[in-house]
Amino acid sequence: MTDLLFSDNDLYDFLRGEMERAKGTVDTIPEDQFLHSSDDDIFEHVFSQLQVDHIELREDLMEMDTNEVQVHVSADIDRFYSEHVPGLKITVTVPFTGNPLLWRCQPSTFTSLRPHANILTYGRGEHNGYLKIVIERPSDTLGDAQEIKNSIDGSLKNINNYLGYVRNDVEKHNQDLERIIRQSIEARRKRLETHGKVIEAINIPLKKDATAPDISKLPIRKKMIKPLPAPPKTPPEPGISDEDYEYILNIIRHEGRSFETTPKTFAVHDEDELRDIILAHLNTHFKGQASGETFRKSGKTDIRIEDQNRAAFVAECKVWRGKAELSKALDQLLGYLIWRDCKAALIVFNTKNAKFSDIQAKLPGIIAEHTNMIRHVESNEHGEWRYIFKAGDDEERQVTIHVFLFNIYAKQDGN
Repeated sequence: MTDLLFSDNDLYDFLRGEMERAKGTVDTIPEDQFLHSSDDDIFEHVFSQLQVDHIELREDLMEMDTNEVQVHVSADIDRFYSEHVPGLKITVTVPFTGNPLLWRCQPSTFTSLRPHANILTYGRGEHNGYLKIVIERPSDTLGDAQEIKNSIDGSLKNINNYLGYVRNDVEKHNQDLERIIRQSIEARRKRLETHGKVIEAINIPLKKDATAPDISKLPIRKKMIKPLPAPPKTPPEPGISDEDYEYILNIIRHEGRSFETTPKTFAVHDEDELRDIILAHLNTHFKGQASGETFRKSGKTDIRIEDQNRAAFVAECKVWRGKAELSKALDQLLGYLIWRDCKAALIVFNTKNAKFSDIQAKLPGIIAEHTNMIRHVESNEHGEWRYIFKAGDDEERQVTIHVFLFNIYAKQDGN
């Protein structure tokens, strides 16, 4: 059974609730932190939390799966004496990015013909997942393949039409949200100025709170942090911050471990397809800044997230094929890095080997033998390693490479 989309809740009510939440969020910022932050920083902090991300279908990554099934036909008056007959099940899977709650909301513009599909997400709070369109047909009706294609195309067209209606409502909401947040910031700023004048007029020393935390910078979600210029006579700072590096690695870690929980789903994919799935997830966090098969110095890198100063996080995705291929992948990765790039990753997938523990044991030794490897850095994550390497073309420059090893081997039926 597939679900009826855009029907459970009213999108207006959902967006109104988000707007009410925005009005109070500015007031939850600690007073000292508010006073020491600019209006623009406060706005970016609040807006990055509350902005509603509309849904984008990635039809360029659409896939189809087929299975022989028993099709339920008891409602067919021409098959009065049959309940099930042999047939074909076609499942079309389309990745998406955006807030999955929107799939359940009726936009202000709608039609009587509501789309049906299944929506799958990785977990609560995740802004990506898969749309699945399922079609079942009895085998004796499969002569008209065009009818099935038209059905799939029609479903996608109807879904995209509804996503357009949703996008219009969401974009208007986000514009209104910007205005409300800025008004809330201005109103609180005026209140605190009034409070300050009263405190100054009373002229009694304020009691100090010894337990109050240090004033910290307001976090802003989904935004690369450009480093400050380095002081004179000091080495240049890495192109992306440590905070962003760990954030990117955590997204890849989450995605890879999701692969491991359903290996049969992902083991059939090659390096490029696995990379594309990871890219789709990264782009939900970095607003389309993550790209694949992008020229970088000496070739096309699998994953690149570039900051405004042209420095980038660079990663390679490889299926495990032994020592020689792993060493070659490290050479390839080092060859992509320009002088601004100091942080990278190598993502290795095991899809063919049942003895995964053997690969885990071999991999660190292979990396240690690489001529550019300087030292191992402790990693607290099982199945991951971090190393400092000499750059491929400059022995004085050091590069951090984080290595992931994910096991998505699945024993095939009949083997």
